[in-house]
Amino acid sequence: MRRIICKSVNNLRDLGGYMTQDNRITKFNSIYRSDVPIFLTESELNYFKKNKLTTIIDLRTKTEISKKANYFQDKGFDYYNITLKGENCPKREKDIPVGYIEIINDKDNIKLVFDVIKNSQGAIFINCNSGKDRTGVICMLLLLLAKVPEKDIIADYQVSYTYLMDNIKKIHEDNPHLPKFLGNSKAEYMEKTLELFKDKYKTIENYLKFIGLTDEDIKIIINKITIDLKF
Repeated sequence: MRRIICKSVNNLRDLGGYMTQDNRITKFNSIYRSDVPIFLTESELNYFKKNKLTTIIDLRTKTEISKKANYFQDKGFDYYNITLKGENCPKREKDIPVGYIEIINDKDNIKLVFDVIKNSQGAIFINCNSGKDRTGVICMLLLLLAKVPEKDIIADYQVSYTYLMDNIKKIHEDNPHLPKFLGNSKAEYMEKTLELFKDKYKTIENYLKFIGLTDEDIKIIINKITIDLKF
């Protein structure tokens, strides 16, 4: 995992660099995960162009987009708005993993996301509002498909709070009535989500076939996000 430092985003990371359980490694400059990019400097934009970014997947609602426009939306990239549930914080902390499974159960929209990933001709930038929940669920599915160990999937999710911490603290200072857990990305949230996912779908391959992907689709996505590991 590699954090990419840009002025207007806090939780922007490259999903590359994870060793898999079948002697491969996730590709750098293939999948980026992020909070919403409001503004990029010219040098920051050039970084993504240089690394062949072509596709933006914005998982937010129309209302969220109207409040915070995505910088990439009118910059010549292939921009897709595929709305996933999850813009609202659950009332109880224990319901966070259940909410993630509800996102996963939305098979039609998840299929749209994976179709865009499959058909993209370059690197893909995936964002929601904070880059933690909806984006975290998509990245969990991608890392499972890549056969990344679960501890690394949990760690990739967990680090979001570290990068968002200053903003989250400010939100709580300004809104003391909000639940104390709001903004957290505790390891146990993702650990429980993985447990619930396996209980229901057994394997990532079963799940992707359930939402409508073919074996060939799955192979294309695996090759898009991983390469053979060379020692």
